[in-house]
Amino acid sequence: MKFNFFNPSKPVVPDFEALKKSPLKDLYFYRTAKWHWINNDIITIIDSHAPRMITLDPWPQMVFLGASGKLTIGEYAYYVVSKYKKEIPADLDITILSMIDLLLKDKVICLSEVIREPDPENNRPFK
Repeated sequence: MKFNFFNPSKPVVPDFEALKKSPLKDLYFYRTAKWHWINNDIITIIDSHAPRMITLDPWPQMVFLGASGKLTIGEYAYYVVSKYKKEIPADLDITILSMIDLLLKDKVICLSEVIREPDPENNRPFK
């Protein structure tokens, strides 16, 4: 077994064909709903379009919290890739795109052609 402390191996990044073909890849995404932490792991979102609160599964929650308006969807996908220490799922781009679609349908994020931060009331958790 060979050890190389100066050049640690990095996980191989998949081709992300779905992301490359997506018309959304160069758009910025930002939060459009108020939210707060229920505990250290879970947030809840106030739906401004219906009388309800939304609690998300981990993947859509991660994408919602990442919706700062400072990264394009493509940039965000590669940011998520950078967090993997081992094998990167081949369908990670599809997962992220489907979470974006879900959050768009719930009207808790929006897309922009330019950097656009969330409105102040949506940028941080409310108390």
